[in-house]
Amino acid sequence: MSDYDDDKPNWREIDRNKDKSGFYGRPEKKERKEGGTKEGPRDRWQTGKVKEAIDRIFMGKKGTIEHDKLFKKVHQSYGMGTFLKHVMAYMEKYGLPEDASTLLLLLDTKDQSISLDAIGKLQEIYPTLPQQHKDDALRKLSIVAMTGKSREVRLRAEEAMGELS
Repeated sequence: MSDYDDDKPNWREIDRNKDKSGFYGRPEKKERKEGGTKEGPRDRWQTGKVKEAIDRIFMGKKGTIEHDKLFKKVHQSYGMGTFLKHVMAYMEKYGLPEDASTLLLLLDTKDQSISLDAIGKLQEIYPTLPQQHKDDALRKLSIVAMTGKSREVRLRAEEAMGELS
């Protein structure tokens, strides 16, 4: 019976633990350190920022803030008169974008060569896209095939649809 009494905390200790915090029953910091358990990261926000910075380093030119600004301008100027200017500035510095959403926007440029390049790039990355983006690409290509500015763009869009479907 005495072994049982030793394991059981006394009432004074139970009340003291309840008054400390909402984490009743959790070991004290001293006990945790002595127990050898590993603590998690101190600041998850900071570790996330470090990981993001490392990822940006491996992205090369496209990991810079300047790239992000130009990329944002391309998306924000869609449908405006400055769209082609921003697309040209982006492509001059970073080349053809590699994400499907931006390539779909480039299909609507007034410049025939940019539209043709965007169709080619879409065909190239199509197998790696998620199903939703594949559906979006096919829809956009069908629209371009019907309403494209030049005959060559319309024909190329039709060909691409046939290959991808």
